[in-house]
Amino acid sequence: MTICFAADPDISGTGVRIAIYAQNLLSFVPALLALRDGKITRTELESLQTQSRTILITAFAILVSTIIKALQNDITNFDGTIILNLSWMNNTNLFIYLLLYVQHRVNLSTEELREEVEEMVGVKIEKVGPIIRHRWKYEVRKICSNLVVIVGSVHLSLMSAVGLWLWCNPVGFGTSKSCSLEAPIFVFGLQVPLGSVGLKVWYIMLYGILLIPVLNLIIPAIFFEVILLFFHKFGRKDHLVNMTSALGILAIINIVLLVDSEVTLRVNTKQGELGQGGNIWTFGQILALLLLLVPLCDLGESLLERRAGILGKKLYNASRQGKIDIVQYVLDLGAKTDALGKYI
Repeated sequence: MTICFAADPDISGTGVRIAIYAQNLLSFVPALLALRDGKITRTELESLQTQSRTILITAFAILVSTIIKALQNDITNFDGTIILNLSWMNNTNLFIYLLLYVQHRVNLSTEELREEVEEMVGVKIEKVGPIIRHRWKYEVRKICSNLVVIVGSVHLSLMSAVGLWLWCNPVGFGTSKSCSLEAPIFVFGLQVPLGSVGLKVWYIMLYGILLIPVLNLIIPAIFFEVILLFFHKFGRKDHLVNMTSALGILAIINIVLLVDSEVTLRVNTKQGELGQGGNIWTFGQILALLLLLVPLCDLGESLLERRAGILGKKLYNASRQGKIDIVQYVLDLGAKTDALGKYI
């Protein structure tokens, strides 16, 4: 069989895919650890914010490279579908951050909220009544000024623009051939031809809605709110368990996208439609794997901060209760005395 298209190793090659799969699946580790005690501290949230920024930078790089190559007629629609799958995986990290951000804000005490508002306006506030009554306005202002939320919304818009470009005219995307429309792709486990009219209409509608900034965050927020309400009504009433279940759904979506991408590549390679370009190890693939060190370092840092926080809390409790032997034991484990002020 004549090869219809060859995968671009610098866009959807093995190294690039492994790097994206790894950094997105690893992002669930600090999130689950942060939820264990039911309280998302500011330190944990800042760590997750750094992690999300790192992944979104990589996500932007892939989309910008895709746009440049499509303009130069140096990429196919098949590569485009794989890239969009990888972009959806990158977006799930934003939703992880949003879920934990909501958990953090829900558990915020009135006193902590007052301190935040005082820091923002620079004025001492005596009465907390007005703050509580108008809290929703403050929360909207705060989340709209959040850098991760802004960048995440822009990334969704850019991804949707690429999606519309591809699905409005699949053959006209890059250097695609008409034979590519017969290539099988997998969507949530279902095999459909790339040229499927139904699939084309669905993706045009989906990406058309998500193209609009801010709106592309409201729709996923409603989706997860419905899920949380469902769990609350028909499952356990524990909000923490429901949040963990929502993270589980995001993890399942990630795994499904991963499997869809890999099965699509394998089936097309086996049928002879796809060349071996994606298996050629280039500088771009090696660089992608090296950049994986950044989220790994972020993960290691968050784990160390969490351990320091746990030891700091034990040290604080033991010192208050006057248990010298426990204080010495915790110090021997590596607890720092400055953890008292930093983590408690």
